Amino acid sequence: MAQKSRDFNDLVTGGSRKAELLHKEMIKQGIDFASGVPCGVLRHIIRNLQEDTSVHHQPANRESEAVGIAAGAYLAGKKPVVYMQNSGLFAASNDIASLVVPYRIPLLLLVSYRGCAGEDAVQHLVTGRGTESLLTTLKIAYKICESDYIPRQVQSLCKIMRKTSQPVCLLFKRGWQT
Repeated sequence: MAQKSRDFNDLVTGGSRKAELLHKEMIKQGIDFASGVPCGVLRHIIRNLQEDTSVHHQPANRESEAVGIAAGAYLAGKKPVVYMQNSGLFAASNDIASLVVPYRIPLLLLVSYRGCAGEDAVQHLVTGRGTESLLTTLKIAYKICESDYIPRQVQSLCKIMRKTSQPVCLLFKRGWQT
């Protein structure tokens, strides 16, 4: 029998202890709804959300759709997380700025930080350079994932999110789970 290949974007292979730590902390913080657009950097996080029956998972085709779905879930009493690449954060910035921020909809954003310092994928460099500035402009509190402090970072961001009723963001550089 042929062995299944382990593709970078394959959500069903492997696992990540750090993604499990993140997942456990999100559950402790009350997260019970997830939407987003798949990204290989976030594959273990997405798999955990898909497999957890206590989390309603609704994948989206576009990042702005994921933001809208999560905003609706919040208004229906859920505590959502939204996942995407930083290029998608730019694509959804109008939805965040015109719906989520002014109507004080607290969302935990999990964003892969493509094109950040040290990454050489040329198609991601422009958004990589602008990601932190975009978050600052939108007045979204953010942290860059430090894998040794994942639970503490999620706790800190969720505390800010609850206090301000605003979205917060955890950025993940490629290789964060290693």
